[in-house]
Amino acid sequence: MGFSSRPHIHFPSQSTTARTLEAGRALTADRSGGIDTANVWGNQLDPRANRGLSDFDRTHYFVFNYVWDVPPGFAHGSTATRLLFSHWQLSGILTAMSGLPVDVFDPTGGFLYGLFLRARPNWAPGANRKTVMNNVPLGYYFNPAAFAQAVVQPGQPIPSANDPTAIVDPNAEAATDIGNVGRNVLRGPGQSNLDFSVGKRFPIAESKTLEFHADFFNVLNHPSRDNPVSDISTADFGKTLSSSSSPRIVQLSLKFNF
Repeated sequence: MGFSSRPHIHFPSQSTTARTLEAGRALTADRSGGIDTANVWGNQLDPRANRGLSDFDRTHYFVFNYVWDVPPGFAHGSTATRLLFSHWQLSGILTAMSGLPVDVFDPTGGFLYGLFLRARPNWAPGANRKTVMNNVPLGYYFNPAAFAQAVVQPGQPIPSANDPTAIVDPNAEAATDIGNVGRNVLRGPGQSNLDFSVGKRFPIAESKTLEFHADFFNVLNHPSRDNPVSDISTADFGKTLSSSSSPRIVQLSLKFNF
């Protein structure tokens, strides 16, 4: 970032609010980052079961950046004081955004349909997308007890078939159905980052200057957590195990202009 010949302060910002919906399946799978609906089946007899937030949806996205060339009026007194307090520049970028959707799945779900892939589980009795964020155990992002495998016992009707005559063979073993949990019913942790830079210009001659910059990336050393584990069969189901942010990085630079 270069210095201006006149003192000024600049505060541009950008804020976006939007929502994207889909009624199909995604093309990629990433269980930790939230883009995780590939090969996850919903009830094909109920179109609303597959309608939900897009995997890449971020409803809110805010960016604020500033540049302040500190005016020379801050520097008064002796030559040493003017040299120390003049020709400073402060700048930074703040980014904040909603988290990505979370699609909960059971890798053994849909066995009754011969899927042998993944299907969504059931809500536990009395649970829904609101209560799942209540009574969250320590170390978890949501309450894993809000979900249950969609197991149907022998001789019982298959709920997803919407047909009372469609039952599991009484002589067979219990098997999993396609559950009643919708697509991308949860949203992962919001993410934010603050970068900061301070620079000073040292005039040497009319056409020669020396510039020093100190840049701080993720200056607060704030972790932006990834989406929680959404595989209902794992011991870490509901936990956030990783982050997508880098640790604080400090970069120093010196530039000679002529």
